[in-house]
Amino acid sequence: MLPIGVVMPTRNSAALLQKHLARMKGWLDLVEQVVVVDSFSTDGTRELIQTELHHPHLVVLNHPPGLYQSWNYAISKISSEYVYISTCGDLITRTGLKRLFDAAEESGCDVVVSKPRFYCYQTNDSGEHTWPIDDIIATLNLTEPRRLNRLEALIFAITNVTAAMTGSCASDLFRTAVLQQYPFPTDFGTAGDAAWGILHAAEVSWVVTPERFSRFLRHPSIAPESERCRAERALQPDRLARQAVARLRLKGLLSEEELAFSCLDELLDILEVYLDYKRACDEHRRGKLPWISRPSAWRARFRRRQAEARLGELKFAALQRAKRVMVSAPVLEPVGIEFQNML
Repeated sequence: MLPIGVVMPTRNSAALLQKHLARMKGWLDLVEQVVVVDSFSTDGTRELIQTELHHPHLVVLNHPPGLYQSWNYAISKISSEYVYISTCGDLITRTGLKRLFDAAEESGCDVVVSKPRFYCYQTNDSGEHTWPIDDIIATLNLTEPRRLNRLEALIFAITNVTAAMTGSCASDLFRTAVLQQYPFPTDFGTAGDAAWGILHAAEVSWVVTPERFSRFLRHPSIAPESERCRAERALQPDRLARQAVARLRLKGLLSEEELAFSCLDELLDILEVYLDYKRACDEHRRGKLPWISRPSAWRARFRRRQAEARLGELKFAALQRAKRVMVSAPVLEPVGIEFQNML
């Protein structure tokens, strides 16, 4: 048995639960505890869990609707060293869960991130979607699990602020104490995990593996309107990145020399320019007239591409410099897990 506690959030999940529980049975004996947190389901979800889910340390809790509020509540009940978030419809293999655990143990890191395969609920087929982990794997040319040093993690977080460093949390493994110390933010609507990755990129330690042994289900969101509204009102990601860097300065986790050495201030400035023009382009695309008929849209597109290219140049330079500094710990050798793509 592995020192892993499983959090399973549910809310009217009966349509997905049967297959999800069937896959869980393949690895359920590996984990120490299971905490189900249900947000007042009315479709038979709780009854199905009580009938089909069996574990000697199973707890089923109630919590009002709220995605990350429910996650945080369930995580607070985990006593195991690691936590795995098993969201309904997102599946992982038995070997995959072991691989995440082995990577965490051998590297001593707080978060192990992997990329899932994708499955669309509506079209019943697979597809691909680009996430920050793709940038990390491609940029660092990863063929084995690799620990990021603090500056590398921060640079990748800043240059990928429109998506989540964690990707799908159901493809990751977290150190429980870290999520209890740094809960998922609840004022970013359905993007709380993305905000978490920006805020804490340099405060936690990361391992990225190119292995794929999980599946992410793309399906219509059941998030309440209030959560979507919170996401729209939330702090813009470039401002959130500035806030994170300012806090790192204040806490003394990054020195002024390191900040200058890694071009972080310039990266943040270019990021702001890029996002401003990206938002302008998006507004033009949502307009009544075709965007290609508007000179202002072409100008915004050109400026966005300029800023994007400069952002890429700065990221490359900053990562090259980050290789030569060890902020939180040396970059470890690959953790020695046999590489295999699987699902």
